[in-house]
Amino acid sequence: MTVGAPESAATAAKPASPAVKATLVAIPPEASAGEAFRISLESCLEHLAANEPLFLRGRHADNLHQTRVSWRRARAAFSLFRALVRTDEAGLDTKVRMREIVLPLGPARDADVLLARAVAEEWPAREQRALRGRRRRTYAVAAPLLRSPQWLEIKNDLMAWLAAPDWLDGAAGLRDAPAREVTDAALERRYARVVAAGETLLTMPAHDLHHVRIEGKKFRYGCEFFADLYADSPGTPPAEYAAAMGAMQDAFGAANDYATAAHMLAAQGISLQHLGPHPGRADVLAAWQNVLSLTPFWR
Repeated sequence: MTVGAPESAATAAKPASPAVKATLVAIPPEASAGEAFRISLESCLEHLAANEPLFLRGRHADNLHQTRVSWRRARAAFSLFRALVRTDEAGLDTKVRMREIVLPLGPARDADVLLARAVAEEWPAREQRALRGRRRRTYAVAAPLLRSPQWLEIKNDLMAWLAAPDWLDGAAGLRDAPAREVTDAALERRYARVVAAGETLLTMPAHDLHHVRIEGKKFRYGCEFFADLYADSPGTPPAEYAAAMGAMQDAFGAANDYATAAHMLAAQGISLQHLGPHPGRADVLAAWQNVLSLTPFWR
């Protein structure tokens, strides 16, 4: 029997991630708009429940990421079903609070991403230590937040709002209408905003590019939430649209990630040379053109 040389730290198999990704959302084709909204939100809450306790127990970066994704998907559902919520005071208040409470988790995710890059690219040990320190400081805010009374309160309020017997009675006509009376328009609105960016993607300010990226995320989540509603529709399947939008978001995110990383390195006194040249916009435009080459399935 021949025994091979032991694996180095760089070549050893990477441990399996404990993160739980979102499962497919099953919305019956005959569902009402209210049922589609409820199913979408419940899926997000299940996604959250699968990752939040794992993060608090093991502090794994992937669980933090999926915790944020689950909450972002829930907020996107509120936006996609805005037609049902816009006259509901409790729902609108919940949506605002949902955005505000997770803001402290962003720096922790940013610290994770930059530290992972530093480790993968074998940056000097001193610089890795500095980034680990930054990560510890951001986690010292993120973990207590997810144990706080305020976090528990917003989750309980969201679930209570969903379970209320008069839920969305102010929009009962639309709530009880076929789901596509809402989802067609919701998808078209986000898609139109992505399309409108056009050739200006090459020159628009980073702030505006970020807003296009946000609309693209909402559109992508809509494709994922509503896939079953359009299973028999002509055009490009929702899953292909979601994949194309994911690629577009990655291209959009490169510029944002560079700026975020540069800010953090400057704060730590670490050379920006590690980041290489600033990413251009050619990939952004190519990804956008790929999305436009697909045939809308909701029309």
